[in-house]
Amino acid sequence: MKRLKKLSAERLFTHTSRGGVEIVCRHLRKKRIKNLYIRVDSDGVVEVSTPWRFGQKDAALFVSEKEEWILKRILHNKSHGRINPKSFFPGCEAWYLGKKYPVEYKESKKSVVDFKNGLFLFRGEREECFEAAIERFYLRSAKKVLPERIEFWSEKMNLFPSKVNFRRLKSRWGSCSAADAVTLNSALIRYDTRLIDYVIIHELAHIKYKHHRKEFWSLVERFEPDYRSLGKMLV
Repeated sequence: MKRLKKLSAERLFTHTSRGGVEIVCRHLRKKRIKNLYIRVDSDGVVEVSTPWRFGQKDAALFVSEKEEWILKRILHNKSHGRINPKSFFPGCEAWYLGKKYPVEYKESKKSVVDFKNGLFLFRGEREECFEAAIERFYLRSAKKVLPERIEFWSEKMNLFPSKVNFRRLKSRWGSCSAADAVTLNSALIRYDTRLIDYVIIHELAHIKYKHHRKEFWSLVERFEPDYRSLGKMLV
């Protein structure tokens, strides 16, 4: 069989809404999916996943069909998202445990972010290094701050993970494996404690129920009655 030439699986395009809003879209062509999917990233970019055979015109048509939902989602993300600038600029702020704090920059060969006395200090060779540096800060902070919350809720729920991991996840806030290992997104550290606790409760509940059926949500609700509204606030 002749081997097909590999085509680009990702392409950016823009869609202008009927109200004149320009929407940046990312078309992802995937070989192992059968349907079209759409999601709005926290930065407002619309990600359209399609089977490999679908072209950009198909993706653009799908965006047009979902335009109303997309605009509502973008507005929701702006209201609830804890989004940091990708590069440092004078006067910028960054999120930590549900609050925004000012960022100061000092030129340095080593790229690192520290937090002290209500201030982020970013040291790096270039201002564009800020995003990667603060993501490393969030990972370090998650490993220090979140284990205490996991221990608290494990004792309260009587559900104990076999292992706890912290990673920068792209599309989920946490997961629980078949072996009861819990993984939490280090970006959770941008949110306030109640939202962090909700994600922990959710993942610990998966130790008992490996699904999202009625029994699972009843368990979550026992420890966080407001889980529906909290879930919508995580962007």
